[in-house]
Amino acid sequence: MSSRAFPSKEKINTRKHYLKVKNNLPAKNGIIYHRGGITHTRDDTDVELDFRQESNFSYLSGVEAAGYHIVIVLESDTIYLIRPDTPKAEQLWKGIPEPDAILMERYNVDHILLDTQLKEFLKHLEPKVIFTLDITSIDYNNYIPNEFEKRIDREHLKAAIHEARLTKFSWEISLLRYATHISSHAHINLISHCGEKYRHGQEINEAELEARFRWICGKNGLSRQCYIPIIASGPRAAVLHYTNNDKIIPNDQHALVLVDAGGEYRCYGSDVTRTFPVSTKFSKEAKTIYNIVLKAQNAVLARLKPGVFWKDMHDLVVRILCHELVKIGILIGDEKELIQLGVYRAFYFHGKYTNSYLEGSFKLVMGTGHSVGLDCHDVGGKEISILDTTRKGFPLHLLLKPLDKDMVITVEPGLYFNDVSIDLWTKNSDYRQYFDVDKINQYRVIGGVRIEDTVLITCNGIENFTVVPKEVQDIEALMQ
Repeated sequence: MSSRAFPSKEKINTRKHYLKVKNNLPAKNGIIYHRGGITHTRDDTDVELDFRQESNFSYLSGVEAAGYHIVIVLESDTIYLIRPDTPKAEQLWKGIPEPDAILMERYNVDHILLDTQLKEFLKHLEPKVIFTLDITSIDYNNYIPNEFEKRIDREHLKAAIHEARLTKFSWEISLLRYATHISSHAHINLISHCGEKYRHGQEINEAELEARFRWICGKNGLSRQCYIPIIASGPRAAVLHYTNNDKIIPNDQHALVLVDAGGEYRCYGSDVTRTFPVSTKFSKEAKTIYNIVLKAQNAVLARLKPGVFWKDMHDLVVRILCHELVKIGILIGDEKELIQLGVYRAFYFHGKYTNSYLEGSFKLVMGTGHSVGLDCHDVGGKEISILDTTRKGFPLHLLLKPLDKDMVITVEPGLYFNDVSIDLWTKNSDYRQYFDVDKINQYRVIGGVRIEDTVLITCNGIENFTVVPKEVQDIEALMQ
């Protein structure tokens, strides 16, 4: 794909990001201060680690390079970008910094300062309050006057940014769409490649697929992955966040490959999962489980629009999965009782463990979907930022407000035949009666299935950014 197809950089306007954040702050005086990421080196070496900008700083500034700060004066809406004062000796190795005029035009800021000027500049401003984040690194010796310590507010900016990031502007949507389209084509390539290798009797390693996915993304402008790719084959497809990616893919008629991977463009990411058969044809058991998961995903996709509560979508998936598992004989009993007891969680452990004996035994894992943006598991709005004391985004089923236009989210139901989970449930005397172990053993050979799309909430429905085939017949045709 030609670079001409890349979304235009000129359309990005982070000043609108700031105004959106300002509207969510409790006061309209003082300043916003945030320090971007800095480069780090591998332990006890001078080898630099790959740098990726801190997401909130990227949101406020658009800057992807290391060592920058931003100061925004709320009363006048004046934006100061503070760049590193790079010594000549360092320029010898790193290159000459770009002129201030280019930085001002590119990032739509009013002034450029050097980081060596920041401390005196803040003394001159005399801000009444400094809104910053709890993750912002503040060096009082070099940047912030010591006497300003009591003026720092680390509480309100986080909620304001998280609320602002939940819905996207048009240029953000363009970047997310592009990242998902390219990632989709990488998924298509992997499915086709695996089919070709199988037909020629050639062995495949999970690492080969990861390298191929990264290469396709990279040559189309997605130089970084949104997260470590999950290339899980055979029994490893039942492990939610398997990232070793170093095993030979089993040559077995039942075996599946689950690829959960998405590239990132200008810090905006994507999240796509596809599951396909190693042998180019789904076995009877694999097809049955796959179509159950696809039925659940399609049911959600058909209902998404502004005003929908995500918890209702998560509950819909649970009802469908539970009904189908009873229908094929894996679960036994009344469906409402099975849901109330949480028995379905033996095979679908997305979301919070409630109403089950596993509550408190596991950390919160991904739900049926999540917001996507500058992070894969993106921040989720004001309510979530109050619940969440870390930077991590929470699953959407904890969002206390309905979905809204211009949100970008994933829909990712799954079913997993994970030995650890199955043993925990079926060997417990209180729950053994709800499982047919013989039926479980019939299906556990497939590992697991997950199907995930990244979609945009529109005025009356969705735009699905993901263009990878997912019907059984289409996947099998692609592998031929």
